Amino acid sequence: MRRRLAQAVQDFGVPTLSHLQERILRDPALFARLFQYLTVQVSEMFRDPSYFRAIREQVVPILHTYPSIKVWVAGCSSGEELWSLVVLFAEEGIADRTVFYVTDINAEALRFAENGIYPLERMALFSQNYLAAGGKRSLSDYYHAAYGAAKFSQTLKSRVVFADHSLATDSVFLEAHLVSCRNVLIYFDRAL
Repeated sequence: MRRRLAQAVQDFGVPTLSHLQERILRDPALFARLFQYLTVQVSEMFRDPSYFRAIREQVVPILHTYPSIKVWVAGCSSGEELWSLVVLFAEEGIADRTVFYVTDINAEALRFAENGIYPLERMALFSQNYLAAGGKRSLSDYYHAAYGAAKFSQTLKSRVVFADHSLATDSVFLEAHLVSCRNVLIYFDRAL
């Protein structure tokens, strides 16, 4: 937090944190810019492949027993966790009866996640993770590449609902069969 605030002080051209606070109180648009410094937006598809392999091998067989499935990706960041789960569920034949609820407190991150567009140079790592997680095809079957970027197929997004939600201040809004909260849970203390 100190490092990110120090970077914000420097980038906003103010001498101290107190000056930054004063500017934020007077300019709501500045707060939105500062918010980008305070929320972590680092993720990757199929990060920690053993996690996704465990979902594929241990959780999906249980989910197969339900006629409809609700999955909540809480704190979705830039969407890599969501797209990983959607691809996995598609391969396991349960995506068409699953609704994915995707939330984050950062509106910019939600927009990025919803767009499902990632730099092409990241796709090699994503593909390695995908295969290590038990992927059954080529990850490139799920996106279109053009202009140095990969865009995930719109058909994958047809059962995804994006919403602003704070895990710290908002209440639970649904009962879900699976809640995946990998991007933010590591930052929570015991009370949260």
